[in-house]
Amino acid sequence: MSIRNVPLEPLALNAAVLLLLALSLTVPSGYSWGAVILLVLGLMRWPAVLRGRVAWPPNMRAWALVILLMGLVWSMHIVADGKLITHSLGLDRSIKYLLVFLVVPALLARRPSEAALNWGCWVGAWGAGLTAIWQVGFLGWDRAAGYTNAIQFGNLALLLAAWSGVRAIQTPVRWQKAIGWGAVLLGVVASITSGSRGGWLTLPALMLLGFWFSAPAPTSPSQSLPRALKAAGVTLAACVALLALPSVQQRIDIGIHEWRAHEQRAEDTSVGLRRSFWSLALKVGEAHPWVGAGQHGYEAMQKEAVARQEIPEAALGYNHAHNEWLDMFAKRGLLGVAGLALFFAVPGVMFARGLGSHRRARSSGHSEDSKKADVPTGDQLAPVTRSSTERAAALCGLMTVLGFVGFGLTQVMFAHNNGTMMYLLAVTLWISCMQPPHASHPPSR
Repeated sequence: MSIRNVPLEPLALNAAVLLLLALSLTVPSGYSWGAVILLVLGLMRWPAVLRGRVAWPPNMRAWALVILLMGLVWSMHIVADGKLITHSLGLDRSIKYLLVFLVVPALLARRPSEAALNWGCWVGAWGAGLTAIWQVGFLGWDRAAGYTNAIQFGNLALLLAAWSGVRAIQTPVRWQKAIGWGAVLLGVVASITSGSRGGWLTLPALMLLGFWFSAPAPTSPSQSLPRALKAAGVTLAACVALLALPSVQQRIDIGIHEWRAHEQRAEDTSVGLRRSFWSLALKVGEAHPWVGAGQHGYEAMQKEAVARQEIPEAALGYNHAHNEWLDMFAKRGLLGVAGLALFFAVPGVMFARGLGSHRRARSSGHSEDSKKADVPTGDQLAPVTRSSTERAAALCGLMTVLGFVGFGLTQVMFAHNNGTMMYLLAVTLWISCMQPPHASHPPSR
């Protein structure tokens, strides 16, 4: 009997997606629960894939190739001094890409239900916010960090909030909208209490993107300017409100002070260390421009710079440059930078095209919004239209790419398991949901 005839498969897929999103920041390595189920489903589907019985949509095929390419990029320099590096950003990092490549077929056969996506995002953001409130308000922590570090926690919580907002706008059920907007609020609370300033730099872009594409597409060019001004105005008002919070003001003031202090001498502060990291990474990359110095080479040059008192000794406690691009340049050279650019650009273009095609369809009057998709919503109160489902997935996907690009300016998100897995799995998920339902089912035997 074919696996597509087994009724447990859609249930398992929805459970995996729900757990992946809902537990991502609420329990230690929470994303792993859903990831393991997806891996099992993917492995079960691979025999049919190898026999040519499962169709690969062009977008998913291109993304799978990018996953393999980036895995190869991370595999550079995993052998040092004749020994295989199994930790410290070595084999342990590159193998994650192979595992997610094996997951992909799980999302070729069918896409998850709207209910699994909605509740996964909402519960995940609620969980992140409540965890942050518990840690700061009751445990007395200076910064909420969840079960990772404050930067990863705050950035991923902000992304969950962005996804939750898109899902809240899409759902037609009022009480679910209230839960969705509550998830947005709590996700932002988690970001604020984490004190992760790098994520805040990305927030205006995410908000502007969400407000612009969530609204109905303009039917004439004359409507574009008012919509743009409205989206910019709402974004500006929200950012001003956040800047008025004392905790946000304090973190920004500290950052400005640390930046100025570092100009006088190398400082052992958050901003000071980052400026030292960036300077060192640029020098390492310039010394090894094509393939980089590798992780061990970077750490060796880091120790030499400390010995020369060029950077603070506290820098030895960190194994990356706190900038995605400079870290890649230092350790894997221009070849690695090119791979990273594709890692962002390929899915980013897919999602942008997905949004553009739906907007053109809406503005030209040929929208399929009136056609109801056979997409489970988790309730029978109101159906979700096909094109709105795909448009929401494209918007969530573009927010994912844009968010990680922004986060990567002051942090190496891919140096951490949760950053790597959440980007890989989220992009795979949103690409799958962006495909029309008929494209996600395997051809008949």
